Amino acid sequence: MAGRAAVFAAMTLALVAMAGACAVVPTTGSPRAAEEDNSRDTLNQPYVRMIATPPLKDASPEEIVKGFQAAMASFDDPTLAVARQYLTETAARKWDPWRQTTVFESKLVPEGPSGQNLQDAKDTTVTLKGTAVATIDSEGRYTPASGSVAQQFTLARGDGAQWRIDAPPDARLLSTDDLKRDYRQVDLYYPPATHSEGLVVDRVWVPINPSTGVPETVVRRLLAGPTASIRNSVSTAFPDGTDLNQITVEGDTVVVDFTSPVESVAADRIDAMKAQLSWTLGDLVTGRTVEIRVDGEAFRGGTGLRFNPRDYSQFDPNVLPSQPQSYYMQDGKLYRAKGEKGGELVYGAAGTADAKFSDPAISGEPSPRVAALVGDEGVWVTTTVLDGQWQRWIAGRTKNLTPPSWDRYGAVWTAERVGDHETRVWRALAGQARRVNIGKDLEDSRVLALRVSRDGARVAMITEDGAGQAVEIGTIVRTGEDAAITNVQRLDPRTGQDIVDIAWQDAASLLVLSKGNAGQELSTWSVMEGMEVPDAAIKLDAQAAIGSIVGAPPDHVLADSDGEVRTYNVDKKAWIAIAKDGAANPVYPLG
Repeated sequence: MAGRAAVFAAMTLALVAMAGACAVVPTTGSPRAAEEDNSRDTLNQPYVRMIATPPLKDASPEEIVKGFQAAMASFDDPTLAVARQYLTETAARKWDPWRQTTVFESKLVPEGPSGQNLQDAKDTTVTLKGTAVATIDSEGRYTPASGSVAQQFTLARGDGAQWRIDAPPDARLLSTDDLKRDYRQVDLYYPPATHSEGLVVDRVWVPINPSTGVPETVVRRLLAGPTASIRNSVSTAFPDGTDLNQITVEGDTVVVDFTSPVESVAADRIDAMKAQLSWTLGDLVTGRTVEIRVDGEAFRGGTGLRFNPRDYSQFDPNVLPSQPQSYYMQDGKLYRAKGEKGGELVYGAAGTADAKFSDPAISGEPSPRVAALVGDEGVWVTTTVLDGQWQRWIAGRTKNLTPPSWDRYGAVWTAERVGDHETRVWRALAGQARRVNIGKDLEDSRVLALRVSRDGARVAMITEDGAGQAVEIGTIVRTGEDAAITNVQRLDPRTGQDIVDIAWQDAASLLVLSKGNAGQELSTWSVMEGMEVPDAAIKLDAQAAIGSIVGAPPDHVLADSDGEVRTYNVDKKAWIAIAKDGAANPVYPLG
């Protein structure tokens, strides 16, 4: 009891010393969070504190391993100095917990060797058992995992005959509750490698460091560069060697103070640099002005590089406005939807039935173009202006081509099935088609659908091989006029189900419509984390058979079913018809 009282007193002092945080008061129950007054400063994000305690004298091997795991969960100790006290001197010097974070479901249970007499033992082993949930690598990339895991620890007698861990894994072991306390899911933003206007999103998980705060942690991670999965597709406007000094608040201005290399940014990249900073900080700077300084002084000795983050909305990786225009097919013609009152014909060839076309896709320009499968002659494109005519961009047998998909740079994509076991991917710009480089695994499978993400950096595909259907995500790398699909990763949307359709909800989220014995199901997947978004599934009408879906940010979804095009009303949690009498093929621009 005296020991617990001393620990509680020390923790209380630590809590008093830390301002602007959420405190955990250790009691006999679960940790309790109490938010403190942050003077309404959104840059100070509340968090739950978990303070590590050193090993107790004469602790058993199981207690040492359990205490070590608990100490690893303390982000108040960013160097994990306390956790190292559970290790032998040699192990403490060699241990590298930053190579990987392993996440387990609930708590880990330590198990020592049964029946062993430890009184005279010099070494022993303890196993932590649990259920795997995910791993997070040194870049912050989250990868789902599953199955039972048994992590073995070797312990040895240290100085004073105390047990210490002699062979720890080079990883940080956290429960799912620890992950919620210790990490933040962060979207980083980078310009495309082509230096075109716009941003590409790169999602990572970063550990909290209370000594710097969330904004500084996020900006430092931005400066560290994109993850390997997207690195060859993006650039950064920040010059090499740029580091962050600090972030402070002066009235309604957030001051981001960088080191001197930032001043070498090219004049034509300053807006991209501002956009990167604005979008990465996001809600943390809502309603504020941002100023970039250099070692405490004005940028390039001028009057200051100040800007409003809202002025960089044109860099939005999702491209579309909050209320995007939708389209649909009816009687062989393309209509522009008008709320719940049907629609009006688009101008040009797509608004007539002169040529038989199907599976239209809409580009993202102010004056959108339509790409579609026309007759049995390939992918054709037309404008939506009076007298617009069809022009063939990609030749091929329509039955062998996937429905076209636009990217944000004005190019049309499709996959072509060549025989039973070969796939080619095509990308056409201004009517000139070029073959996209793909890996052998993708070439040898059948691509049933292909959709380019709205930020233009990724492609989602429904593929089929001997093992059945799958949803796969690839990264688009552009080099001059050439393009390649690399780093193809498989999602696992549903085992034993057919994939009916896929559609991008936003630049980071994919809608997957699947069908199994229990009927159809629509789920949302985070493509960069490879996991289903919790509680994001939209309920489908059990009596309706949906043929296709499309999505748009933030939460717009359209589907065709039983001769109607329907939109999902998030507030009412119900589907509402916007076009009837044979309406089908709903379309949002891009995605």
